[in-house]
Amino acid sequence: MSTDLGLPGRRSAVEHVPATDRPQTGKDFTSDQEVRWCPGCGDYAVLKAMQGFLPDLGLRRENIVFVSGIGCSSRFPYYLDTYGMHSIHGRAPSIATGIATTRSDLSVWVVTGDGDALSIGGNHLIHALRRNVNLTILLFNNRIYGLTKGQYSPTSEAGKVTKSTPMGSVDHPFNPVSLALGAEGTFVARTIDSDRKHLTSVLSAAAVKGPDPRFCNRRRKGCRHGR
Repeated sequence: MSTDLGLPGRRSAVEHVPATDRPQTGKDFTSDQEVRWCPGCGDYAVLKAMQGFLPDLGLRRENIVFVSGIGCSSRFPYYLDTYGMHSIHGRAPSIATGIATTRSDLSVWVVTGDGDALSIGGNHLIHALRRNVNLTILLFNNRIYGLTKGQYSPTSEAGKVTKSTPMGSVDHPFNPVSLALGAEGTFVARTIDSDRKHLTSVLSAAAVKGPDPRFCNRRRKGCRHGR
């Protein structure tokens, strides 16, 4: 579920992104690349939901950017007919921060997984959140390292038996939502791949929620978010 806290002064995240001058459909956002995930993977549902709602934003495709890290979910940019970048392990938030802070005319997305974002990329994730960068982070959490064939991840439940924890994981798992709230992310929501309606509504809301100037660390230095 998601809750709107009703914070004042919020601006649309796509306020400066050029609108398209023609109708769009899901096919416009579907690339010619073969989608290669394991049968039954929830990533297919998220991809379809994304391709389905992007036309409703009414934005120019060339002004939408997806930046991914490493992992199954990070194949996303290949499957969307927008601009995109398959970056390096855990560093997608840093690369996306550079894009978003220099190009206010772009809708910038980060696509990442629980291992990519919360292990090697943990610091990059929390600092992108606390800095209130105008980007949207889409974190796929399946509580396992899927691409590298089944090691435990930072969100694996305690006692989980995997290739890297044959006696069961002894780590206490991260709660990604609590982590994002603790870093004062201005829009935090959780959804599930099997509920297409709710998934689409969360993606749509995340796409247009703008930065809250009260949380901007650069507000006193003339940041545009506080104007």
